[in-house]
Amino acid sequence: MVREALSAGAAKVVAAVIAEALLAGGPMPSASDTASLQSDVQKRFVEYRRCEATFTSRLVPPSGATDEERASYGKRVAVERVVFCLFPGRDAARVASGFALDLDFDKPGDFVDELLRDLPVRWLAPYLYLVGGHAKACEGRADVALRQLTRARDGGNPIVREAATFLLANPSALCAMP
Repeated sequence: MVREALSAGAAKVVAAVIAEALLAGGPMPSASDTASLQSDVQKRFVEYRRCEATFTSRLVPPSGATDEERASYGKRVAVERVVFCLFPGRDAARVASGFALDLDFDKPGDFVDELLRDLPVRWLAPYLYLVGGHAKACEGRADVALRQLTRARDGGNPIVREAATFLLANPSALCAMP
């Protein structure tokens, strides 16, 4: 019983790290940390890590940038890497850089809602629902957050599913992220 509780606790921590990595562009958990996840998730993590290792941003660093502009650029590159590695192939480099460049970090939920209204690349939808659902949860809009996080979970991407499942159980858990 204690071992099961520890295992469940560890799984929750891993899911939180996955969600934070997808939302803030941080590092994904190590292969040993994700070894207990379902096989489809582990397979996607192998591909994701391979992609991360070879990723090169298409965004141009701002010359003569202020500290704030450099920090914003770093966040945009992190988001670009997440989108590119979550959805390899399929024009991902172009879509990832465009999304990262346009993303409104101050109002990500509203930005995502606008994109979802007329989304030309449907494969991006699970990630957008994750970002939008998290933003709505942090704004206290629980009903909308629940709908979007459920769509993220059910959208077909195993890594997004892990993050969305965590956020559905803990909607405001990562609201304090920078």
